[in-house]
Amino acid sequence: MNGILSAAITFPFIDISGNVRTIQAKQFNEKNHTISTDFLHSIYQRYCEDNSKPLPDWLNSYLKNDTKVSCLFGEHLLTKYRINPIALVEAPKTAIIATLYFGLLDNPKNFLWLAVYNLSSLNIEKCKVLHGRKVVLFPDLNAHNNWSSKAKQFQKEMQGTNFKVSDLIQNLAGIAEKEKGLDLADFLTRIDWRIFRKLERTFTTNQQLCFE
Repeated sequence: MNGILSAAITFPFIDISGNVRTIQAKQFNEKNHTISTDFLHSIYQRYCEDNSKPLPDWLNSYLKNDTKVSCLFGEHLLTKYRINPIALVEAPKTAIIATLYFGLLDNPKNFLWLAVYNLSSLNIEKCKVLHGRKVVLFPDLNAHNNWSSKAKQFQKEMQGTNFKVSDLIQNLAGIAEKEKGLDLADFLTRIDWRIFRKLERTFTTNQQLCFE
């Protein structure tokens, strides 16, 4: 398997019970844009097939699952950080970058950033682990209407859970940026995170306003 997705970053999806559900592998260019993506189980499956090796029992069993990405990225942190508000984005990369910019979880007012995987992966089954939490969704520019509709549905079905949809990048974006479907990370990385952190008080206030 040497050389396959060389220098790729892996994103393990670990559920609230500590089980690894899947591991995504992604290669990025110097501008942090995805150039290749796959999953470790798929890479290993192709390796076995290309080398006439039998698939191990665990992989045969795993491949029978209808859904491979069956939990939120970062879900395992929910039991450790029980009072932080939740921020939900599409991609794991965005969740990690946003954590760097908005602040770590040692401050209970800071967001716990989680990711759903892709645009169509936002569903009620994944969000059930967020019951009772304050949740702000930060959709990509091409998903704002879709996620807003789902947030209203989740709010009705999950009493005691507060779902809001941020229009932060929607308000910042121009026509060309909306056509490209940029995400929060595309906007954050335009400024050095150390400079951004100096504005921490302002953004803490903005987080509070999300729930007023």
